[in-house]
Amino acid sequence: MYESNIYIKNYAEVKKYHGDMGVQLDQYDNDHHIKHDALARAQYKHWRAQQTGVPELLSVEDKRLLGL
Repeated sequence: MYESNIYIKNYAEVKKYHGDMGVQLDQYDNDHHIKHDALARAQYKHWRAQQTGVPELLSVEDKRLLGL
């Protein structure tokens, strides 16, 4: 699932940042000079929701972007 997603590929690094998931992704983007990518973030949240069993990680907008 989402094999090319940069956040999933670098999960261990993303997870090291403090704060909630959005803050972690913002910090990762800032440190790596990555432009905000709503679809990649939605994919990452969906992947994390699958891993944790917590579907509430996905917002309505995330679900819309993913076609869920």
